[in-house]
Amino acid sequence: MKREIPILLVVLCGLAITWAFFSPAPMSRAVNDELLAWGTVFFSVAFLLGISNLVRISLKQISSRHPDWPYKLLLLLVLFGYLLIGAAEIHGWFGIPGGENIRRDWIYKRIFMPLQATMFSLLAFYIASAAFRAFRARSLEATLLLTAGALVMIGQVPIPSFFPFADWIGDTSVRLQGFLMAYVNAAGQKAIIMGAALGTLATGLRIVLGIERSYLSE
Repeated sequence: MKREIPILLVVLCGLAITWAFFSPAPMSRAVNDELLAWGTVFFSVAFLLGISNLVRISLKQISSRHPDWPYKLLLLLVLFGYLLIGAAEIHGWFGIPGGENIRRDWIYKRIFMPLQATMFSLLAFYIASAAFRAFRARSLEATLLLTAGALVMIGQVPIPSFFPFADWIGDTSVRLQGFLMAYVNAAGQKAIIMGAALGTLATGLRIVLGIERSYLSE
């Protein structure tokens, strides 16, 4: 029964939500809204379980003096410190006016956003290195990729006026870039999105029908 009951609940909830999309009856919409509300509750509980598991693992590594234990300690300090500041601003603790988020915004804008920008700046070098390796014209596909990438980059960068035929090169590159982005790139994106949607639909049907049981660690 440890497997049958979760599978039965998943199948019934999946069929009820699917039924709400095809049935105009108010009852189906009410059931769908109720299930979505319960889903929000379960998501919150899962979020708390994730935090508790993170704290448990971090405390274990700190106590055993794992090589990364200073980072785990910093993680816990930031986690509970930001949580305490947010709760204090919401409920008006420690003389802080309730409902204000001045300190949370300051931490987010002055600490988190610069760190995020630094991380993405470092990723730019890895992307440039990967692009250099991918743009080597060793095959027909690589040559097409190199040509398309060069046209898109030229369309994004203004051509200096002292170059011969600068205006013609600039206009042509902009038109080619627009064509590649509006037709070739958009067609590829739509194909990828359609494939992902079909994969999601197939996975959803397998879960609803009880065939896919990965959520039961099977």
